[in-house]
Amino acid sequence: GGGWFGNGGYRPQYATQDFVQNGFNFNDLQDQNRDISNLVTAGTAQAVAATNSTFHDTLAVLNDKYGELQRDIAGLAVSQANALANQNQCCCETKMLIAENSAALNLALANMEGRITAKMDANTIQELRDKVGQLELSQATAGVLRYPTSWSYGAGPFPPFYGYGCPNAAPAI
Repeated sequence: GGGWFGNGGYRPQYATQDFVQNGFNFNDLQDQNRDISNLVTAGTAQAVAATNSTFHDTLAVLNDKYGELQRDIAGLAVSQANALANQNQCCCETKMLIAENSAALNLALANMEGRITAKMDANTIQELRDKVGQLELSQATAGVLRYPTSWSYGAGPFPPFYGYGCPNAAPAI
């Protein structure tokens, strides 16, 4: 037959000393495995906690540095804007001064040119008046006999209008 309740199905075993010792050894191994597993679990938990802490610390430092970087960049942007504003103001002031100086120079040159032109015109007018006077005098005295105003030595005989020279010559008119 068979089975548990039949002739040969169930055989009771008796524990031997080796069998009992092996059971204790097995229980000790299980306890050791459990301790190792608990230690590994605890170590893993500590490692995860340390990693999380490091991650959050690193993230906090990065956020702080990012904030500082943003403030620095904003400060640079303000400084650059101020520098450009100062440069533009300086440029505008320089342009205004150049325009004012150019206008003053142009006015001074125009005045000087006017004075020079007036002086040249006055000189030209005077020269023309002098020439007209000379021409009028020359025209007025054209054909008029002129008497010498000084004596010249060794220039020859006197002109005939003094009555010297040719006795038969008629006086010139």
